[in-house]
Amino acid sequence: MAYKQNNEIHILHVVPGLGAGGMELAMARVITGLNCDGFRHSIVCLKGETDIADHLPSETKIYYFHSRSNEPQLPFRLARLVRKIRPDVIHARNWGAWPEMCLGRLLATYPPIPFIFSFHGLGKAGYMPLRRRMASKVMVHCTTQLFTVSRQSRDLMVEHWGWPQGRTDVIANGVDTSKFFPVKQPRNSKLIIGSVGNLRTVKNHALIINACARLVQEGVDLEIQIAGEGNQREPLTQLAATLGLSERLSLLGKLTEIPEFLNGVDVFVLSSDSEQHPNALNEAMACGVASIATRVGCVEDLLDGGRCGKIIEPADVDGLVCAIRELANNESLRQNFADLGLNQVRDAYSLEVMLKHYKQLYRQTAGRYA
Repeated sequence: MAYKQNNEIHILHVVPGLGAGGMELAMARVITGLNCDGFRHSIVCLKGETDIADHLPSETKIYYFHSRSNEPQLPFRLARLVRKIRPDVIHARNWGAWPEMCLGRLLATYPPIPFIFSFHGLGKAGYMPLRRRMASKVMVHCTTQLFTVSRQSRDLMVEHWGWPQGRTDVIANGVDTSKFFPVKQPRNSKLIIGSVGNLRTVKNHALIINACARLVQEGVDLEIQIAGEGNQREPLTQLAATLGLSERLSLLGKLTEIPEFLNGVDVFVLSSDSEQHPNALNEAMACGVASIATRVGCVEDLLDGGRCGKIIEPADVDGLVCAIRELANNESLRQNFADLGLNQVRDAYSLEVMLKHYKQLYRQTAGRYA
């Protein structure tokens, strides 16, 4: 298959599903940002329908496969689609899209179409099943280019999954600084502790509630506001009631105006037990909010080793109590973290920077088979 340098590049994005998660929303930002900029996009959704249609350009073609688990015909169905639409580059995201698309691509054309695989999941590659790690070591030889969204995850992939270091890049998620930016809002006397994330066990919002309960006992006047929905709503509500924080906890559900929410927060807390590249932390920093985050995924890089915010260990209640207490008592420190975090995002983690890397990756990958 030949690619001519000045032609429009057609990217076929292959994903396990299209729920409103971090990976899916990041893909939507890439498609929107590169739309009509020498690129054309199609999507294969292997399972389910889409929750992110409103985030995609109207001309984006989506192919719903409604596949079953371990469906033997899936690689052949993918191969038929590839032969029909003839993309210039195939980009599969996360494990649920890699094996079948890897085989389907080999069945579709010769020479095979350039193939990118990116991993956006949890940065715990060492915990992956042995069978999956062994399969990965085979599939990397059938994949043109690989990348993750954090340096830490890339290192784990090279060490545990057998990814070749020379073909494994990092493209960090970027936040749209035209939507997420500081807006001064009137403050009340209470310290507003905010967090954004699905109410799931791995997000460990209970850590915030437990830490804040101790601070209230010390006399800190605070309120907890969490934007997100999930199956931990009831357990979190019960925990707050047990600790006497029912009047100080607001579980706001899914919000459409996240920038407005973040600009009303005094301290943002990322309490997750595991992440790779936490978009919510990116967005809080872009809004100029002093942040505290657990040492997961690329948090060390995002907060520049603690220069741009406080870093605590996962599930460390004592550490979170100390971090919030320090920021509660020091407004100038909060402002310093807010300013440094904002500059960090604008310099290294903006949507503009991310799109520049994707554009370069797609053009170089397509050009390899010219």
